[in-house]
Amino acid sequence: MSEVHYLKPDSNSLHGFFSKDLTPAIEIASGDSVIFQTLDAAWGIEKRPGPGQPRKKFTNLREDRKTDQFGHALVGPVYIKEAKPGQTLEVKINKIVPGEWGWTSAGGFPSYWNKKLGMDNEPEVTLDFNLDHKNMIGRSFFGNFDFEVKLHPFMGIMGMPPDESGHHSTVVPRFCGGNIDCKELQAGSTLYLPIPVEGALFSLGEGHAAQGDGEVGGPALECPMDHVDITFTLRDDLPLSMPMAKTEKGWITLGVHENLEEAMWIALKNMIDFIAQHYNLSRSEAHAYATMVVDLRITQIVNFSKGVHAFLPIDAIK
Repeated sequence: MSEVHYLKPDSNSLHGFFSKDLTPAIEIASGDSVIFQTLDAAWGIEKRPGPGQPRKKFTNLREDRKTDQFGHALVGPVYIKEAKPGQTLEVKINKIVPGEWGWTSAGGFPSYWNKKLGMDNEPEVTLDFNLDHKNMIGRSFFGNFDFEVKLHPFMGIMGMPPDESGHHSTVVPRFCGGNIDCKELQAGSTLYLPIPVEGALFSLGEGHAAQGDGEVGGPALECPMDHVDITFTLRDDLPLSMPMAKTEKGWITLGVHENLEEAMWIALKNMIDFIAQHYNLSRSEAHAYATMVVDLRITQIVNFSKGVHAFLPIDAIK
C-alpha cells in the first residue's frame, strides 16, 4: 500500500549540489508520495524587510552538505527502493502551492545574457512580490513598480545526480533532470526522467511562481513553496535518454545543449521517435506529422546548457 511522506527544508534535507554520495533525507517505495516544502532558490527564509535590504537566509547546513560552489537550495535526496540505472522515474506532480512572497531581478552583473542585451552596465533591479495563491496573483511592492502578474507555479529544478563522483552543479540541466526550468511542468503534469544511479536520489528546488519561456532575465519569479505533492513510480516500460513529460494539454520532449540549435535538434529527434513509437508509424511518417502539429519552444537560455522543448498537443493526432 502506498504511503505519504513529508520533507521540510532543514539541515538534514537541504543541499546545494547533486551527488550520488549524498546521504538520503528519506527512503520511499515506488508508488509513494512525498509532500515537500522548499526555500527559495537563494536560500531565503523570509521576504525582504525593505527596499534594497538583504533577506534572512538559511545557514545551518551540515558539513557533508556544504560546497564551495554556488548552488540552489535543494531538498532531498529521496531514495526510492529498488530504483536502478536504466529504469525511468515517473514524477507525477499532484499539487503545488507557492509561499506568500517572491522576487525577481535583472541587469547589473556580467552574465552572458546581460552582455548580449547590453544590460551588464545597467543598474540591477530587484522586484519583490506578495503572492496570493488563492487568486493566483502576484503583486509587486517597494518602489515605483506596481503591477500584477498571474501565477503559474512550478519547480525549476527536479532531478538526480549523474553516475560520477563529486559535486555536480545545480545550475545546468542534464539528461537526468536538474535545472530544467520548463514552465509547462505545473500541477497535473508528469515528468519522466532516466534514472542514472541506484535509489534515484531525487531532489528538487527553485520554486517559480511565474516564468516566461526562455527565463530571459536569469531569475524567474523566485519563491519558496509551501506544498509540493509528488508521486514517484518506477517504470521499466519507458526507456529514455532525455527527459520527457506529459501535461494536461500535451506531450513534451526536452533537449539540452550548450548550443541552442543543438538543443532544438535533440528535442525534435526525441519527439519524432516518440510519435513513431506511440502511434506505430515509421520515422518518416512521424516527421511528416510533426511538421503539421509539433511546436518548438525555447525552455530557457540562461543555464549554460540551454533548453528547447517540443510540444505535441494531446489531441493533435487521432
